Amino acid sequence: MPQNRQLAAIMFTDIVGYTALMGNDEEGAFRILSKNRELQKPIIEQYNGKWIKELGDGVMVSFNTVSDAVNAAIRIQKESLAVPGLHLTIGIHLGEVVFENEDVFGDGVNIAARIQAFAIPDSIYISEAIHNNISNKQGIETSFVKQVKLKNVNSPMRLYEVVTAPKKDSSQIPITGSTQESSGKSIAVLPFTNMSNDPDQDYFCDGISEEIIDTLAQLNNLRVIARTSSFSFKEKNLDVREIGRTLDVTTLLEGSVRKSGNRLRITTKLVSVSDGSHLWTNRYDRELEDIFAIQEDIAKNVATELKGFLTSYEKEVIRPQKTAIQAYEYFLKGIELFHQLNLLESKIMFEKSIKIDPDYAPSHAGLSDVFCQIYEWHGGNNDDLALAENHSFRALSISPNMAESHASYGFVLSLRKRYDEAEKEFIEAIRLNPNSFDAYYRYARYSFSRGHIEKSAEMFLKASEVRLEDFQSLLLLAQSLRILGKNEAAKALKEGLIRVRKHLELNPTDRRALSLGAVSLFENGEKEKAMKWINKAVELYPEDGGVIFNGACLYAKDGNKKKAISLLEVAVEKGYGNKEWIERDHDYDSLRNEPRFIALIKKLNEKYR
Repeated sequence: MPQNRQLAAIMFTDIVGYTALMGNDEEGAFRILSKNRELQKPIIEQYNGKWIKELGDGVMVSFNTVSDAVNAAIRIQKESLAVPGLHLTIGIHLGEVVFENEDVFGDGVNIAARIQAFAIPDSIYISEAIHNNISNKQGIETSFVKQVKLKNVNSPMRLYEVVTAPKKDSSQIPITGSTQESSGKSIAVLPFTNMSNDPDQDYFCDGISEEIIDTLAQLNNLRVIARTSSFSFKEKNLDVREIGRTLDVTTLLEGSVRKSGNRLRITTKLVSVSDGSHLWTNRYDRELEDIFAIQEDIAKNVATELKGFLTSYEKEVIRPQKTAIQAYEYFLKGIELFHQLNLLESKIMFEKSIKIDPDYAPSHAGLSDVFCQIYEWHGGNNDDLALAENHSFRALSISPNMAESHASYGFVLSLRKRYDEAEKEFIEAIRLNPNSFDAYYRYARYSFSRGHIEKSAEMFLKASEVRLEDFQSLLLLAQSLRILGKNEAAKALKEGLIRVRKHLELNPTDRRALSLGAVSLFENGEKEKAMKWINKAVELYPEDGGVIFNGACLYAKDGNKKKAISLLEVAVEKGYGNKEWIERDHDYDSLRNEPRFIALIKKLNEKYR
């Protein structure tokens, strides 16, 4: 047989979730497959590509030039977005291949196929060889993703993503009202009711609800209300339709848990807010050890009901990590206590979980976050940061594909001031879970502390889009935009205040909402109300360094330098004070030349040297 060995750019494309679609709607799957052919073939011909063959729902193509391959991929992805139900992953590699008759063989083909398998929906992943060839090409932008070890390839490979849409300019992105933002499929998971005789089992019921929230929040095209809002309705006897309207969602998931010894009964109902009808119900009578399978089944059924079908990637996302049941119970207790800002008790629970199962990554990530919080805001020392790093790295080594592992490690690295490494970890966390609020929010705060205000604005905006009821991200976005001198700061501030007021209606004593909201109210010209909020926060939480810190910020803005510095000194004495943040925050500008403020910064420099 005639053979022809040459250098070529090999591209693989694959339809996301095609197997699942075949199982649910065979006729619809064939329509998608046909549309995919109709879309790709003329584009490939236009860019001088050679259609080699179809592999199920995938396509293999060769190009003589790298530019043609990448430009064709960009065009294909752009046009596929206009086809309902068609989502593609694309991988491209430049390598030596053998053309034999109408087929292609060689390592270049195998590597391209494996790169495509790493790609996330609607993305184009390329090898370093492709990246190097197009790095100076105008109009093509790439972003480093990560280094991976491919099967049967000796050396690790660096993967890059082709940026198929222009980066958002934080100064031009409209900040719209919550009603406009909340269209489409949306759900609130209410805290499951404890039907056991033991009130101490509340943490277990809450933990199950939160795990389902976290799982559903990772799925695309589904808005999931955060825990802080949905849990505000705990033990309130209200009609589900009223709750749904308050939270501005289309569906609610409610349930109950009865735990007795090693037996577990969980009932669930997915309710339509519009008419109160039940979209899906189930009851599970199982052994306690079956809790992971139950959670997966609940998430799968809810997601399928709302989204129609799940991609293979989404099926992986909803599969929980398993551990010994007692280790899992300690993990749930640790999470509950962490939300209550009871860091010492939370630390004990995570440590107990790890003692039972040293390989349970979520507990290591949780414990790392605890030590980071203690170090940054509660008077911790370098030993705490070292422990945080150990546990985050342990989580990463156990579960490298868990977004929380990378977000936790990035948090540690940012505190270590290993900024470039931290940024890569945040980016990887976002790649693994594009709906990770924590990853965006921590990336934003890290960027602000580093002085990268434009990036902080971009990430605060993303965080606010991922969690549409969150007030912190929008209020801090307003601060970043204000520093940048952008007119959109006023829009962000207004929407942030709408969110914080709504949050306080549900959680009237929330310390963060009262203290951060007070600073923003002052910026909005509502001085009297701002002082009322901050005084309420200090009265409720006189020992909370974060509340006192925001109080100092407010008095500094008001020109009361003596009061501001006194409060700031108290906050720092309590261990609450990020030096880089204070140095970047323009709210403290009136204090810069004050001797006591200069001495305070010097003290922080010595602490974090």
